[in-house]
Amino acid sequence: MEITFRGVRGSYPVAAPHGVRYGGNTSCIEVWTGDTCLIIDAGTGIRTLGKELIARDQRDIHLLISHTHWDHVQGFPHFAPQHDENAHIRIYSLAHADRALADIFRAQQQAPFYPVSIDDLEARIDFIDLQDAQSFQIGEVHITCHRLNHPSFTGGYCIEYGGKVLAYASDADIYGPNLLGDGMKNGAPELEQVRREHLQNSARDLAHRADLLICDTFFLPGEYQPDWGHSRPEDGLRLADEAQVQRLALFHHEPHRSDEEMDAIEERYRKEALCDLFASVEGMELSL
Repeated sequence: MEITFRGVRGSYPVAAPHGVRYGGNTSCIEVWTGDTCLIIDAGTGIRTLGKELIARDQRDIHLLISHTHWDHVQGFPHFAPQHDENAHIRIYSLAHADRALADIFRAQQQAPFYPVSIDDLEARIDFIDLQDAQSFQIGEVHITCHRLNHPSFTGGYCIEYGGKVLAYASDADIYGPNLLGDGMKNGAPELEQVRREHLQNSARDLAHRADLLICDTFFLPGEYQPDWGHSRPEDGLRLADEAQVQRLALFHHEPHRSDEEMDAIEERYRKEALCDLFASVEGMELSL
């Protein structure tokens, strides 16, 4: 697996001196498994990736969407392969209870928000709604999607190929006290506790013995908001320990976090980690 971090920020893109080294684009991960092109999330980092895919004549593209909050889909209207009549883009995401994935993307890409409709694009685009804990194959790649604790309908992914495992858990409040996803709340405390445990186990299943876990660590401990649906570095370390992860990437950086603050966070938590830990940097390339 060849992995490139194309966007590592959360909430909204940053174009400011404080974030030059770590990067300002929102969530997007490029993954190559042999000749298969996988992309996780379509934040603003997907724009430059799309131009490169056109240049290398990559026509089959698989896009895994964690959820459809804007920082994870806002780059898609500017994704160049959608204007290539020979391109075939398959978009996967955890199913919503009342809206199809195609309708969500269509709503973003229409007047008065955007001049070119999804229905007028040259590329062939297929939308695949996934169920919680669903596994599927893309060639020799095995992928599993599990629901995570975040507002709306949010899924994480486990990607297995060639004996290597990449886990992606963003956005998620992994160990938080509140149930945040649509339809999760219930008046019976015992049922809510069962659901919280199920979501935590889902995160552990995704990360189990992963060679690399890319994990939401948006908050520092003193900033934590239990109703936002984001985790802290301590949560990432705990998940990595419980799931026996080899490498942990801190991800979905808070947009006001400066490069110097990110350096300090990386240095601090490296000392506490039982695995190899690093803070994600836009443009960083890794091989598994």
